[in-house]
Amino acid sequence: MRNSETSTRNPDIKDWTSKYQKRTNLQFFNDAFAALRKQNIANRGLMTVGLVGSRDLPGHTLRMAQAILRWDLRPSYWSHVFVVAEPVTTRTSLSGLNILEIPLFPRNGQFPKPEQNGVNEGTLGQYDNKNIDANVSLFSVTLSEEERKQLVKRAKAWNADRVRYNFWNMLGAWQSYLWSQGVNPNPLREGIPIPASSYIEFIFEKVGLGVTPGASSRNSAPEHLWNAACWWHKAFKEDNRKIAGMFVARDPGCAMLRPNE
Repeated sequence: MRNSETSTRNPDIKDWTSKYQKRTNLQFFNDAFAALRKQNIANRGLMTVGLVGSRDLPGHTLRMAQAILRWDLRPSYWSHVFVVAEPVTTRTSLSGLNILEIPLFPRNGQFPKPEQNGVNEGTLGQYDNKNIDANVSLFSVTLSEEERKQLVKRAKAWNADRVRYNFWNMLGAWQSYLWSQGVNPNPLREGIPIPASSYIEFIFEKVGLGVTPGASSRNSAPEHLWNAACWWHKAFKEDNRKIAGMFVARDPGCAMLRPNE
């Protein structure tokens, strides 16, 4: 991962950990959407990006695998990323809010669909359990109304560029790594992206927006998205865009869930 030339952290990425340490994730998301609306960057919730750092076995595996992308070689805060697929208003039930994602372990119990290139249609309520999904973040990038429409259309065109973005094959590589418990090589070392974050790149590419300027190759991981939001904000500013958000990091050390949890 390349470092930002300025190395100044984005002041618009706020740490809400202390305030939401004991509150639910949906409470965090509710207040985060409201805060982004006040900054006039919420895009009505559409195409807002969410990061999740889980403590279950798939989450722990993905967070540990991303240590090779960090300067300190520590596990990533994040194991998964999704995008909000419908407008959010003050009357929206967040538990049922539609999201689009490519999870390694679908929380809605639906087997990934090959014809949808592995893209899963889920809900935000799947990530409300703060014990399992200890780390959460929500951030947004300035978009025009026309760009939002283009991104929504792109997000549902899962087979639009399957030669370059074969999420189904990526899922296979990561499932094999998960089940082998490290016997197989880390897919990131082999240049195989984590499909959840690669999907975000695929979507925003539609409007010519590179959401991982810190990545040194075509590889992709939630850590790249996090690094971009925190450290590459001036690159977005040069494109007349603002990137802002907030996060809760209850488990920075990547502790795996115990069996009785």
